Amino acid sequence: MLNLKFNPFPELKTERLLLRQVLPTDVALVLKIRGNEEAMRYIPRQRAKTTEDALGVIAMLTSGIKEGKSINWAICNKNRPTEVYGIMGYVNFYPAQAKAEIGYMLHPDYWGKGYIPEAIKEVEKFGFEVVKLQAIEAKIDPRNENSRKILLRNHYTFDRLVQKEMVFQEEELDSEYYIKYKP
Repeated sequence: MLNLKFNPFPELKTERLLLRQVLPTDVALVLKIRGNEEAMRYIPRQRAKTTEDALGVIAMLTSGIKEGKSINWAICNKNRPTEVYGIMGYVNFYPAQAKAEIGYMLHPDYWGKGYIPEAIKEVEKFGFEVVKLQAIEAKIDPRNENSRKILLRNHYTFDRLVQKEMVFQEEELDSEYYIKYKP
């Protein structure tokens, strides 16, 4: 049985990062990340173009937490928690399989600094130890070489390729799935 109760919200810490709840006060940073074409290149979601769009993203994230359907963290500077680099979390839970889908995005200003590999370790630990997951799955666009490298370096294994799995902005998209089982 998965533990999908996230109240109070679980903050996670690493050497350099604080992973905390995405709040309405983060609206400008959510807009900066979700509106950035480079950050969103391989994420088939509508780009945030306005403050209202960003507030909608925050409301969706908050709703997912309250309903036990997802949990996402703002990836922040540990010493300056209002400085948000990106967002990471479990975007879907599959209780029948004791599995969750992990997802992440980072503003390009913070690429190449090791923040995703650092954060993913804490998010996985939370998933396996607190939520009681048996497996974590990641779905990526096959063109996203950087994400593939992150997953492979973090001991995910290739599971399958699903061709033309979805359509986004009139483009048929393939998905590669990677999986990591509880150690």
